[in-house]
Amino acid sequence: MNAPDQSRNFKMKRPFTFVEILMAIIIIMILLAITMPLLSRSMKRSKFIRWYAFNRALANDPTCVVNFNFQEGEGDKLNNICSGADIQNYDQSKYCGYLSNNNGGKHNFQWIKSGGRWGKYGYKNALQFNGVDTYIHVPGSQGLDFTPADDFTILCWVRFDKIGLGDCPFSKSLWGTEADAAAQYDMYSNPYAGTFGQGSFDVDVFTTCATWESTKVDFDKAGWVHLVLRYESTGMNPATGEYTGRTSVFVNGVTLGPWISTTDENPNTASATGWKACAESGINVPLIIGGAGCYRKYWSPGTYNPGLAGQLKNEWLIKFFFKGKMDEFLLFKRALTDLEIMDHYQMGKE
Repeated sequence: MNAPDQSRNFKMKRPFTFVEILMAIIIIMILLAITMPLLSRSMKRSKFIRWYAFNRALANDPTCVVNFNFQEGEGDKLNNICSGADIQNYDQSKYCGYLSNNNGGKHNFQWIKSGGRWGKYGYKNALQFNGVDTYIHVPGSQGLDFTPADDFTILCWVRFDKIGLGDCPFSKSLWGTEADAAAQYDMYSNPYAGTFGQGSFDVDVFTTCATWESTKVDFDKAGWVHLVLRYESTGMNPATGEYTGRTSVFVNGVTLGPWISTTDENPNTASATGWKACAESGINVPLIIGGAGCYRKYWSPGTYNPGLAGQLKNEWLIKFFFKGKMDEFLLFKRALTDLEIMDHYQMGKE
């Protein structure tokens, strides 16, 4: 008996038509359109969770003195979450940030829930500085007073509404003259620097008044930017008996490179040629976030009382207010490495 012919039972399958292929492609594209936003939001949420865990872990770093992640506070105070700073009699509550108004009234800050780096993914928070009278006052000083023999690093995430000359993201200074200035550290904007006029930053660090020709960032379009000021002490100069150090600024994880004297870049700008510790100036010069401490007699002579000449009481005020948003601020009493600074940027970027 002959075996059945298997080829007779085989049916030829007709090929897919162009319309069927097109319909399949459309269905796939619809599914991708539905799932991709969900996947993207999930990835963004995972970035927030990763950053938040990273930030919280820094609270136990013995060199971290101030950690404002802007998730741990609302109302009138930013909670400092650092708990293990290696400072004698350290009390983290003394390094909380108090929302203040330069005019003596209730502060004019706005908590922004949707305008922060993570707000559109359902996570709070950022603070809106109005550029007129809002600043954050940190009353503690022991862990924030540095000398040229000390290393330190300051990091923050900011978004400028409009970058203006002198706008100051942070300062621990009392701007005056060479004879009585007390500038430990500060950072302020110089929108006229740079080949394309996109702006840069100046910093005062002890006797250094430094600027950079360009940040290579257009701040009107950049959105959130990561700013870092780092100081590394290089030891005592045997010839003078004074300590020297290296000052660096980073934008979005990248160093701006060698600085030039502010007076070289702009001859009309005063130089920080004199310095003394803020603690020795006769007035407690606090860390200010969002403004700069200034002598009233120089920066607002119309409100200065000549009868107080020679006294420091009631002679200082806050000016050069930052206008924009901020949602992270960290201060370490050590010089972070370039890699650590890049890690902070990579962890915190949206």
